[in-house]
Order: sequence, then structure tokens, then C-alpha cells
Amino acid sequence: MTFANCPKTTKTLRHAVTCGLSALALTSFGFVAMSNSALAQTATSTRPVAQNVTTQNAALLADAVNFTGTQLIATGNVEVLYSDMRLSAGRITYDRATGALSIEGPIYLSQNGGDTVVLASAADLSSDLRNGILTSARLVIDQQFQLAAASMERIDGRYTRLARTVSSTCKICEGSSVPLWQIRASEVIHDSEARQIYFTDAQLRLWDVPVFFLPRLRLPDPTLERATGFLVPVLNDSSTLGTGLQIPYFITLGEHRDLTVSPFIATEARSLNLRYRQAYQNGALEINGALSTDETDNGLRGYLFADGLWDVGNDLQFGIDLRATSDISYLLDYDIYDGDRLTSRIWLERYGSDTAFDAQLIHIRTLRESEVAIEDTLPFLIGDASYKHFFSPKKLGGTAWVELSSSAFYRESDTDVDGMDVLRTSAEIGWENSAIWGPGIRVDGQVSGVVDAYSIWQNSEYESQVGRVTPAALLRLSYPLERTTSTGAHQMIEPIVQLSWSQSYGGDVPNSDSVLSEFDSGNLLALSQFSGSDRRGIGARGAVGVKFSHQGKDLSYGATVGRVIARENDSDYTVVSGLSGITSDLLIDAYAQLDNKLYLSSRALLDNDLSVNKWETRLDLLRKRYSLGLVHSFVQADADEDRDTDLSEVGLDSTIKLNDNWTATADFRYDFEAEQTSSSGIAFEYLNECARVKLGVSRSYTDSDSTDPTISYSFSVGFGAFGNQSTSSQGTCGF
Repeated sequence: MTFANCPKTTKTLRHAVTCGLSALALTSFGFVAMSNSALAQTATSTRPVAQNVTTQNAALLADAVNFTGTQLIATGNVEVLYSDMRLSAGRITYDRATGALSIEGPIYLSQNGGDTVVLASAADLSSDLRNGILTSARLVIDQQFQLAAASMERIDGRYTRLARTVSSTCKICEGSSVPLWQIRASEVIHDSEARQIYFTDAQLRLWDVPVFFLPRLRLPDPTLERATGFLVPVLNDSSTLGTGLQIPYFITLGEHRDLTVSPFIATEARSLNLRYRQAYQNGALEINGALSTDETDNGLRGYLFADGLWDVGNDLQFGIDLRATSDISYLLDYDIYDGDRLTSRIWLERYGSDTAFDAQLIHIRTLRESEVAIEDTLPFLIGDASYKHFFSPKKLGGTAWVELSSSAFYRESDTDVDGMDVLRTSAEIGWENSAIWGPGIRVDGQVSGVVDAYSIWQNSEYESQVGRVTPAALLRLSYPLERTTSTGAHQMIEPIVQLSWSQSYGGDVPNSDSVLSEFDSGNLLALSQFSGSDRRGIGARGAVGVKFSHQGKDLSYGATVGRVIARENDSDYTVVSGLSGITSDLLIDAYAQLDNKLYLSSRALLDNDLSVNKWETRLDLLRKRYSLGLVHSFVQADADEDRDTDLSEVGLDSTIKLNDNWTATADFRYDFEAEQTSSSGIAFEYLNECARVKLGVSRSYTDSDSTDPTISYSFSVGFGAFGNQSTSSQGTCGF
């Protein structure tokens, strides 16, 4: 079996395959001659050879093959492919009598698509590569973890045993003979099936200095995503809790569940943190909680957070978001949550092309110290549900809808007025359509009607049963003008005039869900700017505004300016909402975006004297080596919103990549009215293929009867593939 015009020596795999002089069959990876003539050709050949087998899916590629009668010798760029293994070597000698392979290096043996690689200078292996001895060998796992040994033994293709081993993920610096960290052991066994590494007489060294010794040590190899064992410990120092160490221990509970137990021991506190996770076929659940004792007078303290989401069929999503804590200061003391409300929610929802359904039950607990005394008078339990169906009437055109909804507010207090409980049930029908008229004027129209039924308890100021009907109508005229600039950008300007009317007929009802309203570009053209259903607007209202947008390849920006004009003042709007009075505040809402790297948004409400009533601005800057987020908020004092002083503060959060391995993050909040910092923090992280080090300091300036200003320090270390969530693209020798 010969081919003409083949070169005498070939260095490429392609030529080795296409220009082979003879073909041999491999049985159980033994080399058996197909015929005497083929053997004769092989024995005298010095040209590249391709050896193939179909019975065991194996192949031998070499520059030259020589058969002596008892031995087959392959030399020059030898490569063996068998099952999921690939072997490269300088020379392979196969003994037909014993079935053994004698291999001369440099040797490269990979398995499982390259997840596990063995490098050696010489080896004696069985014909199936599953058993044997390798000398001066290295085992490389997932291109991360390296184990070097004087000798290495392969056992049944599953186990690799190494003697007198040095292990690390670090590169060795030029001029240095040791890595930053290493694990020395008298023996190491790698189980490729269980993906575990077992060390005997393990010794952890930093800069070749022994710092820790364990007679037995087990580590998951880097290819294993989940394995029972210790996670990276974190060292914390807090002015409230003292200095402490948190040591997480991860426990696998099958393929779909796990539990993390994290004891935290500090000089002034003891805490047991737990995290449970479970994946279901149709969803997922995560529960976080802790029990703590410390130097405060609150006794046993703790918290419980649970989050879950499931697909229960028929496109229905069921979710839970539960929050509970023992006292209002616990979450701040242990740096878990810094909000002023704990909101728990259970919901069920389904959204389709023409229907929308959602139902939820909400529990609210205040974490504001000023509201604790009146907590029983605040809504304790809130429930609401709605179903909305859209359809297109054939004769009328446009879009019509029918909506059924209900909501309930429950308070723990039993006193009159302050303990009021309310149940509302509503039905709404509506229709809307749009058309282009004349020179391009767009006309939008909408009509609707709502019927509300209220049941009211523990409030003598209202009837216990109240019915109400609210018809509404809207007419909007806009004149959108667009053009394309010489640079290819698309610009549009759209002046808008709107007239709307809504009027509620029936008895008076309390205002439970529309106490606070925000005026922005999202509700400038709405029938009602109220946030809920207890208030649906009174009488005629008009709105005027203009929208402008510029959409270019590199730069986009736009703005909305408008205001609402009412026939009469609606006292249910707060002053700060910008909607009180006959004429609302002037709304200015603008944004700009540059190259997806800079985003600026700003919204302001200006009164008739052009004084700022409310103003919020956010800047986000994204660059290759740094990112910056800056937000400023200003809100005037308003007794209706339980705010006696103006709110004016600025917040900053940023990330800076100092070099290929060092990253710094910082956050900062400053209260201009109090003329003091609210909170601040800075952290540094070092990350490369060898180690991850994180250290940070933060300070909270909150000072109240239950919470004192706190300063906290944190420190954690991860070694290479163990404890690093990601690895650096730039390898280094150390710090």
C-alpha cells in the first residue's frame, strides 16, 4: 500500500495522514500487521506513516515507523489518539510480546479534551495508556493547577499518583526557584472521575517558608464547580463587633442542593450564618439567615431572607421575597442591609401578548427609628391583584381593555382612624386609538370608566361601605417632526398638547395607596399622576410639553419639558411632588449617552419662580481601566412626606484598575444638609493566576439610639484556583 510523490520526511500532521506508506490495524491498542507485504514495507520505510484503526477508534501518526519482528518503533513527531486521550512523544517502542509501551520524551498526554494534561521526560505505559510509570512528570489541571513530581503512576486511567510533589498555580519569577505559594507533599493522588486531589503530609509554604502543616488534605480540582469543603475565610474588624474571623464551609446535598455554614467568631460577637440553595426543575430557592449574640442588650439576634421563583405551569410565575430581622439595628450592625424598610412579598404573575395577571401579598416593616412608635398605624399587610385583557374591536378599531382589580390594607392597631383597614374591588373598561390628521398631526384619544367598591373598618370618618364611579377621557395632539443630519444622525422634535378629564362620583374614600406621587416624563401625559387607585383625579386637566431626541452613531441625547395645568387645586398632591396647585412645577428631564461609555441623566422640578423643588442627576462613566458612578439628589422639606429638613446628598461609587493585577473600589455618600459624611468605604483587590487578596475598610456615620457610628475592616485571601471567582488574564510572579 504505497503512495507516489510523498516527501521522505514530513513534519506536519496533515502530511503524516495523507502520505503514509502502510496501514496497520491496532487491536486493544496493540500493533498487529495486516499482511507480510505491509510489514516488509514498514520495516524498510523512513517516510511518514499514518496508522489507523476503527475497532478501538485509535490512530498512530509518526515521521517514521520500523518493525523488527517483535517490536514496533515509531520516531519523529509521534502522536497517538485513543478514546479521549492524546499522546505526543519523540519516540515510542511497542513490544508485541508484553504489550507494553516504552516512551521517550518530551511526552504530552492529555485527557478529557485537555482538562487534564501530563508532561514527562520518559514513561513505561500499558498499551491502553491507562497504567504505567512516568518520570520527571508534571500534572496540569484545567490550565491552572500544576503538580510536579519525581515520578508519576497512572492507575486504571482514573487515578494519578505522584511522589515527592510540589503543587501551585503560580508562575516562578525569573531569578527565583520557588513560586509565591506552594503545597509540598510526600504523596498526591488525583481522582480524575471524582475530580478530587488528596495530599499526604501536606505543607503550605509562602515564599518557600513553611506556614502550615496537615497530615491529610483534600482539595477539589479546578474543573469541579461544587464540592464539600471550606471556602475562603474572611477577617473582619468592626468598632461594634470587634475583630473576628468568618470561615465558610460549603456542603453539597446532591446535584441540586447545597448548604453553606459560616461561623463568625469576634471579640464581641458570636454568629452562625447559613445559606441554603436548591435548584428545581421549574425554579430555584435561596435562603440566607443568621443567629448572633453580642455585647448589645438585645439578647439573641438574627435575620432571615428567602428568595424563590418557580414556573408553576400555564406561563404562571410564582415567587417569594421574604425579609425578617430580630431588631432594627441588627442588619446595619452586621453589614447585611442598609435600607429603611423591610419589604416581604409573595406574588403570582402571568404576562401574555393580550393578557396580564398579577397578584401579590406584601408585608412592610419600618427600620426607621422615628417610626417605630407609630409602626402599628402604618400599613402592616398589603394585598392586591389585577387581571387585564386587551382586544381590538372590529368596528371601532384601536385597542380596548377590561380590567378587574382588588387591593387591601391591614394595620395592626385596633384604634379608630389610626387602625383603619380597607378593601377595594374595582372593574374598568377602556378604549384608545390614534390617527394621523392633516399635515402630520397625530391625534390620540382614550375613554374609560371605573367602578370601585370599598369596605372600610375602624375609621368613623368614612362610611363602612362606599361605591364610586369614575369616567375619564383624554385627547392628545402632537406634531412629530424628524430629520436626518449630514452626519447620519436621526433627530425628532415633538410638541404635545393634551386635555384630559376624570371625575369620581360617589362617597369619599381614604387615601391609602396614593400618598406619595412622583412627577416625571413617565406620567406627564397620563390621565392621573397618582401612584395608586384611591385617587383618580378631579376634573379637567391639561398638559403641554415638548420632546426632543438625537440618535447618532456615537452620541445620543434628548430632553422632555412639560407641565400640567389643572382646573382646580388637588390637595391630595404633596408640595414636593410638584403637582400641587393649579399649575404644576416645570418638569425638565434630560439624558445624554456617548459611545456606551458615558451616560448622563437629570430630572428637575422647578416652581413658578424657577427655584428648584426636586432635582436628581446621575453620571455613569465606563472606561477600560476605570468606572465612575456619581449621583446627586435634592428634595425640599415637606411635612406631608414626614421630612422636616431638606434632603441634599451626593453618592459616589467607582472602580479603578491600578494595573494588570490591582483593582481599587470606593464608595462615598455626603449629606450637605447635615454637613457630614453618611458613609464611605474603600477596598483593594490583587488578582492573578496565583492568588487573590482583598482588603477593605468602610465606615457608617449613622448615629441614633439603637445604632452607633461603625468602622469595619475586612481581609480575605484565596490561592489560585481555590477561592478565586475569576483569574487574571495577566500572569505575574507575585506582588
